[in-house]
Amino acid sequence: MKYYFKPLSLILISLVLANCASKPGVSPDAVSDADQLYLTKQYNEAALAFSQQASGTAGTESTLLQLRAVIAYVKAQQLSQAVQLFDSIQINEFDLKQKDLARLTRAHIALAERNAEEVLYQLNEPLSIGSRSLYLAEFHELRASAFSMQGDRITTAEEYILQGNYLTNTESIIKSQQLIWESLALLSERVLQQMQPTQAPDVLSGWMELVRLSKKYQLNPTLLRASIANWQRRYTDHPVDITLLEGLRNRKQEDVTLPKKIALLIPLSGRFANAAKAIRDGLFASYYAKKDKENISIRVYDTEGKPENIEEVYQKAVSDGAQFIIGPLNKASIHKLSEDESLSVPTLALNYINSENVSQELYQFGLSPEEEARQVAERTWLDGHVNAAVLTPTGPWGERVHKAFKERWEQIGGRVVEQQSYNSSKNDFSSPIRKLLNIDDSKRRYRKMSRLLQTKIKYSTYRRQDIDFIFIAGYPRQARQIRPQLKFFHASRVPVYATSHIFTGNLNPERDRDMDGIRFGDMPWVLSETTSHRGLRNEIESLISKAGNKHQRLYAMGVDAFNIIAALNTLKSYPYERYQGETGSLSLDEKQRIKRQLSWVYFRSGRPILLEQASQ
Repeated sequence: MKYYFKPLSLILISLVLANCASKPGVSPDAVSDADQLYLTKQYNEAALAFSQQASGTAGTESTLLQLRAVIAYVKAQQLSQAVQLFDSIQINEFDLKQKDLARLTRAHIALAERNAEEVLYQLNEPLSIGSRSLYLAEFHELRASAFSMQGDRITTAEEYILQGNYLTNTESIIKSQQLIWESLALLSERVLQQMQPTQAPDVLSGWMELVRLSKKYQLNPTLLRASIANWQRRYTDHPVDITLLEGLRNRKQEDVTLPKKIALLIPLSGRFANAAKAIRDGLFASYYAKKDKENISIRVYDTEGKPENIEEVYQKAVSDGAQFIIGPLNKASIHKLSEDESLSVPTLALNYINSENVSQELYQFGLSPEEEARQVAERTWLDGHVNAAVLTPTGPWGERVHKAFKERWEQIGGRVVEQQSYNSSKNDFSSPIRKLLNIDDSKRRYRKMSRLLQTKIKYSTYRRQDIDFIFIAGYPRQARQIRPQLKFFHASRVPVYATSHIFTGNLNPERDRDMDGIRFGDMPWVLSETTSHRGLRNEIESLISKAGNKHQRLYAMGVDAFNIIAALNTLKSYPYERYQGETGSLSLDEKQRIKRQLSWVYFRSGRPILLEQASQ
């Protein structure tokens, strides 16, 4: 079973490896000036230094130095220069050193091209006995990155574990172990327990159990310390760095204790009232499901959807004794609050703003369509695509989604080859789809050729061939029309990606069958009927309000808005930690914005199916 996710950092991270110490069974590494440049991530300089060294030598040594230069160019993101140099090198495949380093070089190039299959093909066999520890560490780092691209989180962790055998520098070891943690932390507590290796206690099972315990007792430091002590008695020889264990043992109860008085600032009238009520109902359902809620109170304040009133409402909540504030929902209101650098109470805003300078007391959490569009860009990039075609609805919402996708897509190296907009009120989207696929150009070429030849010729329309995938933004009614029309215009085999908005959240296989093949990211709460995840939903099904059923995602946001309060200090102190929420796997970035890692699914027979089940 494979688990999909898209942390681009796993692809881009390079390791600062040891200087010249070695481990048993590993050949000593002699470190040259070029090596030192490479190890300190001065890749352009390292490439030049390796090339200069190569020009002063001959035979195998020259070839090896040239290959090192190629790898350095790849690391410096000079891919075309790397490929050009690599193609000029004469490699003796009967020389084991040349053969091994050539395989590593091809794998580096394949990873830069996001071709995970080629990386694993090149590194299918281990390196020769006696290989440099630098090469052995990179061998496993490359394999880990390839498996992470494929969404195989456990094998990714295994490769980083193997990499640790060839690292001696403390900084490198800690970074590698954090990558092990990040990979496994994206699995739920239940999956970690189900996938526990039968050969425990080994190193992998130790990591899996440690991550599982940190999830299980994330909000109970006393039980976490006791479980860690028990874990250490059973895994006496585990290589986990002591600083990571100390980070778990030193967590304090006061950091995860819910405040006694919580204020919820939302508009109960006006444009955002329905959304606010769904969030409110989810928050209170989560509160009532909490077993130890004694002495905790939540008071709701109506902001009336008026940004000009927000400071007054906020101060009223503070004067009433609020120790934590959830809200506001309106972006203009959040902007107004963010200008106050002396917010006196920790505040979880229910939307995102673009302001760079905000108070340290302000956290941001929301269901941003722009953020989902950016996740689509990252996911498609990890899937190895380059050329995108974009189809979005006319109007402000479509423009925002298109802009967010395009900016992120081009930032990470993708290219938008075509973009078209459609009128979402219509049912026939053939005109923008024909333009998107250049079908009309095909017809024009046919007519021109017929006129030139002055005769009828056999003709079939063709779409443009430079599209790797199509990103569509829309809601279920539009997506159910767009997908069949894409197939009609010869794009049935072009991968199609979308945001969660194409799915109502309620299973309707007959109507959604028309969207078969579309890939999208969504939250565990909505996907609970089609996956093993039931989470809190199973416990509070009877408490779900009419607003909660109609606005499922907002209801789940309310659930998480309450539950994540106790985890905020942990997420802030340990950036590699995650909180398994109903809206996704949640983490906190440097701007104190809660980021959601979605579950990736695709429609099959009208049902959302997890992508890792695609081959089952």
